[in-house]
Amino acid sequence: MSIPLINENYKPLVYTALTATGLATAALFAPLEAIRIVGMTVLTGIGYGITNDMIGCRDCIEYFTIGHFYDELSLENRPLNTLDPTLNAMAWGAIATWHVCAIAGAALALIARLPFFGLALKITAVQLAPYLLIGAAVTIIIAHGLSRWAQSKMAQEPYLKYEGVPLELQAGWEACNVRNSTGYAALGIGGTILAVAMIAARAGLIPL
Repeated sequence: MSIPLINENYKPLVYTALTATGLATAALFAPLEAIRIVGMTVLTGIGYGITNDMIGCRDCIEYFTIGHFYDELSLENRPLNTLDPTLNAMAWGAIATWHVCAIAGAALALIARLPFFGLALKITAVQLAPYLLIGAAVTIIIAHGLSRWAQSKMAQEPYLKYEGVPLELQAGWEACNVRNSTGYAALGIGGTILAVAMIAARAGLIPL
């Protein structure tokens, strides 16, 4: 009897991420510009997450449990019943990003399209796309550099930073944790910078 790919305990989590990805893709073809902005933001975030986790899952597949706690290589607390790094990266890339990017996308859509006094110009999804893609690419580079630096430092002077994680896995665990932290920090900082720039562009203060 073959084991199903999706862990029975986490089907809602996986299916919600898959549904969100599908809806975001469909949103690109919506008649409302605001909906297209939300969909584009979600897909950009998921693409970033998958790319980032393609490396992270190869650094330390043990890290990728629900709640990120060490359970050796057990499949019980993983969304998928496999340790394949590519499949896990695809699943985790969507699971970990779609919800925060949906919130960010909704905020960007409001800033880009909602009528405000003195902000007659409205910004389109096509105008925003290059900035989102550049931001994602820059974040991947920064996250990769920081994770490699942290991993190297931990490998040179290993110590038990993460409770329950074996000493030999601390460096890889640290690399994955730094990747995740960098991505979320970049979303907050980069999103704020982009929001301010959008308001300035709508006011005619800078070109977009």
